[in-house]
Amino acid sequence: MFYSPNKKLRILEYHSISTNGFEDQITIKKENIIEQFEYLKKNNYKTFWLSEIDELKNKNQPLPEKSVVLTFDDGFLDNYTELYPLLKQYDFKAVCFMVLGRIGQRIDWGGKFINKNDNMQLMNKEQLLAIGSHIELGYHTFKHDNYAFLSLEEIEKDLQLCQEIIAKEDLKVFPALAYTYGGYYRKKGPKQEQFFELLKKYGIKYGLRIGNRINIFPIKDVYKVQRIDIRGRDSFETFKKKVILGRRKLF
Repeated sequence: MFYSPNKKLRILEYHSISTNGFEDQITIKKENIIEQFEYLKKNNYKTFWLSEIDELKNKNQPLPEKSVVLTFDDGFLDNYTELYPLLKQYDFKAVCFMVLGRIGQRIDWGGKFINKNDNMQLMNKEQLLAIGSHIELGYHTFKHDNYAFLSLEEIEKDLQLCQEIIAKEDLKVFPALAYTYGGYYRKKGPKQEQFFELLKKYGIKYGLRIGNRINIFPIKDVYKVQRIDIRGRDSFETFKKKVILGRRKLF
């Protein structure tokens, strides 16, 4: 099915930016993300915060053509040192989904993807407050747990802890949750419904998964919002295909 351009909402998923030439699944070289930002700018893509997308939806206003949301998971220090200056340079906006119980800490998600360098440092409170002109904050769980493997009781406790730290640190966080590892209760049925009700109970407006699809605005399945996974080793041609199609191939 084909939709008009002003119905298509692209949400791109990034993590970390390197300045030492390192790249992997979640780490993109700075020169490569600059090339991608140049492409978005020259092709008249307009960046939005999720709060702005939500406002358009609530006011029944149309989505501008070539709308894109840039998202960055975890809250790595390089989102402050590298991403924030680039956003100012290109007049772009982005959303950083924070691991709220790890603010300012050094981390290692099991050594699975992280290069052993300074990228393991997460932004601290002062840095989070400093980036507010161009970066909106969102939820990325409290400890980086995969909700697919937690009980509803454990998920509720996680959400409680997230909201406690937000209040304690007086942070401005839009109530959108990026599922860690894309994990949530995927199987339709009572348990998934209970999970979604739990998100609603804690005021979460959107749940973002990994789907490599372009969303149709206004988004109906607000807890199944799809993102396009931009990997560090993607070629520039692959990036362009993902932006245009939502995936590497049409079929």
